[in-house]
Amino acid sequence: MKEDDVEHETRRASIEKHKTARDVEKKNKKRNNLEQQALEERWAQARCEGRPEENSPDEDNSDNDDEDDDSKGMAARLNRIL
Repeated sequence: MKEDDVEHETRRASIEKHKTARDVEKKNKKRNNLEQQALEERWAQARCEGRPEENSPDEDNSDNDDEDDDSKGMAARLNRIL
């Protein structure tokens, strides 16, 4: 009986850990979607105002190396969360 209780608790802890990881994943995905939506709204507003998208305040197309920095930053954020 005690062995079953230990197994049950271990399984429950594993399920809870997996659920937490999924929740963090969902939260990050939602945040990324909201950031993308906000960026697209700023682009649309810039077009309506007659400004070119390249001159939008939060956009920087000068380097494509930003992707590496973003992935490192995301990894650091995930490490802090976990």
